[in-house]
Amino acid sequence: MFDFETLVDRRGTESLKGNMAPAWVQEKQLANFWGAEFDFPTCPAFSEGVMECAKRGLYAFTLQGEQYNTRVQWWMKHVRNWDIETDWIVPMHGTIFSLASLLRLLVGPSQHMLVLTPGYNRYKQAADRMGKETRLCAMRYDREHLRYTLDWEKLEKAMADPDCTLLVFSQPNNPTGQALGAEDIRRLDALSRKHEVVVFCDEIFGELGLTAPVVPYLSVVDADTLCVCSTSLGKCMSLTGVNHANLIIPRRELRERVIHQKYADHYGSLDPMLHAGLMRAFTEEGKAWLEALLTVLRENAQVLRSGIESLFPGAQMLPPQGGFVAFADFTRCALSDEALQARLSNACLMGDCGSEYHTSAQFYRYAFAMPLWQIQRTLQYAAMVEKRETVTGGERE
Repeated sequence: MFDFETLVDRRGTESLKGNMAPAWVQEKQLANFWGAEFDFPTCPAFSEGVMECAKRGLYAFTLQGEQYNTRVQWWMKHVRNWDIETDWIVPMHGTIFSLASLLRLLVGPSQHMLVLTPGYNRYKQAADRMGKETRLCAMRYDREHLRYTLDWEKLEKAMADPDCTLLVFSQPNNPTGQALGAEDIRRLDALSRKHEVVVFCDEIFGELGLTAPVVPYLSVVDADTLCVCSTSLGKCMSLTGVNHANLIIPRRELRERVIHQKYADHYGSLDPMLHAGLMRAFTEEGKAWLEALLTVLRENAQVLRSGIESLFPGAQMLPPQGGFVAFADFTRCALSDEALQARLSNACLMGDCGSEYHTSAQFYRYAFAMPLWQIQRTLQYAAMVEKRETVTGGERE
């Protein structure tokens, strides 16, 4: 019914992911595991909405109206099993724009933001660009069970610092694909209230529960929470270049402060083409497409994990619970960082290095939202390269 087998054509688009892929990789139609974007076309309903807008020929200043709010509310209820009020919805120009507004609002000259790691590198990048301080709080890694967990003692000590005013993390986690459960969220919320630290919970991958639905932070705490939840179709429909998010903020006083800040930061209006696409995507048609996507992603994750662990004895891929990124642990392969990078590069199995996510370079993040045949072709190519280099020490074909 839906097309997940066609390789999207990036030629002439100047897309970042397309520009980063070596020419030989593109020529052979091998996978580029870098960058969390689809390599197949997105949801037809969204694209049809954009085309309808273009045919109308109207690109006007577009408001957040009742119809928009109702569609967002419907989506959260029927896709994420999450009841929200329409007045909680605050549209923004993307997740990082939203974080930047919160940094301006909440983090003063002597204060800092706290980021859980491994964690998305653009959180710190946003703070660095604004001259704001970031401190990192590492999660515990259980190698035996391939699981990251919160280090509660370390986390509470960090949040108890009176200069810590903002905690940032993603749910599910990027780059690991692992998610917090309801009890962890409640415990984290209690720390947030105790130490008066605002939580910015980035749920851009939230629709993509692979093993179970991803628990929305705000679904298990009360409306007086100090949490700002960032939601978007940016990942589940690969709208990375569109830069749009809906903040969900139940607490009125905090919501009003954020709204005041977003206009101080020159927020204009909803992009009219984006609005048209979203109005078509936040529907039963969009939900049906998402369910089909999840079936594809589950199979892709299994094939990729099996392939990497077979090609690199000792490697272990953490089972992703949500999203379409997975974290591979190569620490038992007995390779230096440089040797590991060289072997992965030769085999066309380079992902994003763990050092980009504030952790060891012995870990790599793999994005796997692509046609299954492309993953299989790449694993076959990697097997050929590994076999040849084992026998001859030769270089890439």
